[in-house]
Amino acid sequence: MTTPTGTAWTAGQVARHLGIAESTLRTWHRRYGLGPRGAEPGRYRRYLEEDVARLRRMQDLISLGMLASEAARRVQEDEAGAVPPEQDTADLVAAARALDTDRCRIVLDNVFARRGVVDAWELVSCPALQAVDTDQRQDPDCIDVEHALSWTILAALHRIPRPPVSPDAALVLLACVENEQHTLPLAALSAALAEHRVPSRMLGAATPTQSLVRAVRETRPVNVVLWAQQDETASPQPLRALRPFPVHRIIAGPGWPGRRPPGTRHVRSLHEALAILAGPLAGSSTA
Repeated sequence: MTTPTGTAWTAGQVARHLGIAESTLRTWHRRYGLGPRGAEPGRYRRYLEEDVARLRRMQDLISLGMLASEAARRVQEDEAGAVPPEQDTADLVAAARALDTDRCRIVLDNVFARRGVVDAWELVSCPALQAVDTDQRQDPDCIDVEHALSWTILAALHRIPRPPVSPDAALVLLACVENEQHTLPLAALSAALAEHRVPSRMLGAATPTQSLVRAVRETRPVNVVLWAQQDETASPQPLRALRPFPVHRIIAGPGWPGRRPPGTRHVRSLHEALAILAGPLAGSSTA
């Protein structure tokens, strides 16, 4: 089903998107208060992205066997902030350990819609990944749990709506250094930048230095972020190759040494990266 474009959806578009009757939407609105926010009597109902996310969460809970009244109560509790991040993390880890990717999807879609990309990543997704990494250290055979969780987080990040980019925002190029395969943190950064209406281009895993240079030459970004997960992949070669270009060279990931290469900036969290890439100085020479 094609997602309606624009910032507001009609009731018919929402019903078709969710595969339910418009009468069901009216019932959920009247009985449980799950209608478009700010709707006025006698006016056409227009649903925003957060309204649709709330209804999708309601639908997912019902599909799991929950009564409509209980599902509505759970949705409203979530929005009121009644669920602490530790509970969201526990729900996600439990679903991952059971290899229940459908349940992971439901939890993640709800968490990202409710908390936003940065908090959903740093307060829920990262602790969940750390928990299953600890499991794997104790039992190497449970790598399937980590793969299932990583895949569902990546899929959830790709489902997050991308609003139109700001016309004056500086382009960001995202890439892993050569021999680095961990792309999930860059996917989180890409989604967070999109949420802040900052354009980005993703080159993905193990980007050869020559390809990186070509991409910089072709796309002319203002900022380049290079990710290294491990010490052995944190090579300064691509950073040296970018010196002739007027770009801000930003390194990210635990693989980079404590002493960063000259002329670069090391970011240690998604919050810190956004402060640089989406802040008021993102396109300036002092960024």
